[in-house]
Amino acid sequence: MRWLSDRRSFSITILVGWVVVSALFMRGVILRPQYFEGPWVYGPTKARWTITEYADLECPFCKTYTPLLKAWVKEQKDVNLQWSHLPLEIHGPAARQEARQVECAGKLGGAGAFWQAVDQVFARTHSNGQGFEGQLELAGIDHKDLETCSKEDIKVAIHIDRQRQEATAADINATPSMVVRDNETGRTIKLEGSTDGVTLLSAIDWLAQQAKSHNSK
Repeated sequence: MRWLSDRRSFSITILVGWVVVSALFMRGVILRPQYFEGPWVYGPTKARWTITEYADLECPFCKTYTPLLKAWVKEQKDVNLQWSHLPLEIHGPAARQEARQVECAGKLGGAGAFWQAVDQVFARTHSNGQGFEGQLELAGIDHKDLETCSKEDIKVAIHIDRQRQEATAADINATPSMVVRDNETGRTIKLEGSTDGVTLLSAIDWLAQQAKSHNSK
């Protein structure tokens, strides 16, 4: 009788375990790694105003300008920053490789890891296609995982190429370039070069006036 009781308990344990595993599998907990998806936003995600920076990680002007732009965005209450890859041909394979590295950092670690990777690349690169030595040091991301993703993940490569093509279609061919968007109306304004805070605020004011004028009709 005890043997039957033990066998029954063992069977129940297996059944309960199978139910738990099945439930977790259906919820995507098992056999599906955690990946994050962009766009990579810096600042309040639901801000009314979005500044999309079209940038090249080997661009010396982007290297200087992006930290200033991030600092300015951080001081604003209703503005966020979004990144769009535009690796230029003149900067060769280094620009494309770095774009894949920071994109993979975001995929593996989220927006925080993406922007941390951008900061590290700009801090370390020699710019103009010369790249940088060593590896990115990102909290919570294994070097091998980052390397495998940047070299083998075809979706990442396609995503970067698609962003480059979209920039070209929008007649954006220089870095850095900005597009300021009113997320309430969908209206945008394009700005080229290292745009200062006064000009960005002027662009936002213009878009706000356009929205106000439209609503008053």
